[in-house]
Amino acid sequence: MMPITYKVLDDGHFLCATASAPLSADDFVEYEMAHAADERIKPPVSELFEIKHDSCKDISKEEFLEVLERRNEMLKKPTPHRLAIVIHYADSHAWDLAKFYEGMVLLHNPESVVLFGDIQLARIWLGVEEVQVE
Repeated sequence: MMPITYKVLDDGHFLCATASAPLSADDFVEYEMAHAADERIKPPVSELFEIKHDSCKDISKEEFLEVLERRNEMLKKPTPHRLAIVIHYADSHAWDLAKFYEGMVLLHNPESVVLFGDIQLARIWLGVEEVQVE
């Protein structure tokens, strides 16, 4: 089982993902490949990605840059989407990685990424406060 799990909801227009175990850079690539190939996902797509505390502690910015490079090399790309990343306020390393990712996406991909410390605010920004995720 992947340390990053996700559900496809709202007829394929909403992804709800959770990273809850210590992750490697390869785990992120595997996740990107899984949802790029998932035929249930249909545009327009919004994604809520919750990163549990300390899940990213073993990943460096250099490794994360490799993730982005490998993502760009994928033959089948993930559907462009709005992404809300939710990170525990006390997890400064995950915040740094996510800010780095946010900046790189702005430069290289037609996606909108915003970081949040509160899952309810993220849901409101995505416009999915009514979508059932449990």
